[in-house]
Amino acid sequence: MKRLTPVVLPLCAGLLAPATALAGDSLVSAIADGKTTLNLRLRHEQVDDDKFDKTAQASTLRARLGYLSKDWHGIGFGVELDHVQHLGGQRFNDTRNKEVEFPMVVDPDGTDLNQAFLTYKVAKSTLTAGRQRLNMGNQRWVGGVAWRQNEQTFDALRLQSKAIDTVDIDYAYVGKTRRVFGPQDGVPPADLDSDHHLVTVNWQPLKAVTLGSYAYLLDFDEMPEMSSRTVGALATGAVALKPVTLDYRVEAARQDDYGDNAKDFEASYHHVVLGAKVAGVRAFVAEERLGADKDAGVALQTPLATLHAFQGWADKLMTTPKSGLRDRYVGASTTLKGTALTAVWHDYEADAGSAELGSEWNLQASHTFAKRYTLTAKYADYRAETFAKDTQKVWLMAEATF
Repeated sequence: MKRLTPVVLPLCAGLLAPATALAGDSLVSAIADGKTTLNLRLRHEQVDDDKFDKTAQASTLRARLGYLSKDWHGIGFGVELDHVQHLGGQRFNDTRNKEVEFPMVVDPDGTDLNQAFLTYKVAKSTLTAGRQRLNMGNQRWVGGVAWRQNEQTFDALRLQSKAIDTVDIDYAYVGKTRRVFGPQDGVPPADLDSDHHLVTVNWQPLKAVTLGSYAYLLDFDEMPEMSSRTVGALATGAVALKPVTLDYRVEAARQDDYGDNAKDFEASYHHVVLGAKVAGVRAFVAEERLGADKDAGVALQTPLATLHAFQGWADKLMTTPKSGLRDRYVGASTTLKGTALTAVWHDYEADAGSAELGSEWNLQASHTFAKRYTLTAKYADYRAETFAKDTQKVWLMAEATF
């Protein structure tokens, strides 16, 4: 064996040298061949809230620079920087500029490390560690709030797996919640220490049926009153019955206290959506209920949600009233000559006591051209009854992605 050593070692070295060089080259290639993106979003938001004598006028520009590497032996990484700039006078309350005589437009200025993460992919599973975007399900419970100029991201460890073809498993542990109020700290806090466990499981036994279940265990160290446990299930799908395609969503959940929350409560949730699409037009009718525990004086809350997408774009009901909420809404959407059009009408009612809270119209037109430019006009008109004040909001937005 000793006599073979002078021959074997050089031979092994000769075999390993090209492999080592190849590994090094592939790492360089994975970085060099990564994708760099730039997104520019210019927006003007006007808010006329009868609670204030003055109308908010907010012109902001967000520049987002991102990079995502190619995978090297299953390992990859990504980074994303955001800069939000106020344009013109600050005739709005961004929660940091102390312009409290104006209605609120939550788009503080500043530069922020929006994402910085490592990924490891093996078979049909992906592990992501670091600051990242978490959009789980329809974002009713956990989302990035992408509508705001400063996105909500999370310092988290996430495992996504599709080891079984018809089953998707998604689990995340969150150590810090980085909210839309940043990057500068203030009131409300820009970030919150967290001890969250988030899990969803979806199974598609048939083409027209997807069954899901979830558990969101939220534990906020600094704001224990926001801590809760939500467990739910849903069924979604679509059925083609030419010339009509029917779609549906049926969801139910239960929320109770969790962690150091001093309140002992239970509240229920349901969301039912029925839609029909024919000749390129989809119409839908729905009810979403966020229940209340009258004895505890607590209503179901969704503090990590992409809230702007629910209960109307005027954002009057992002925090559920103590009496709970029933949102009955109808709407329609279509695309006309490349322009996406949406109209939705909401009727809001308290869950406990059935008091009329108000109603709201939402209208939007959005057009993308040259595959990288998008123009959007958006309108929300909230008419108060027993909750808040009449509010109208208008947005004009231009976006470019390179």
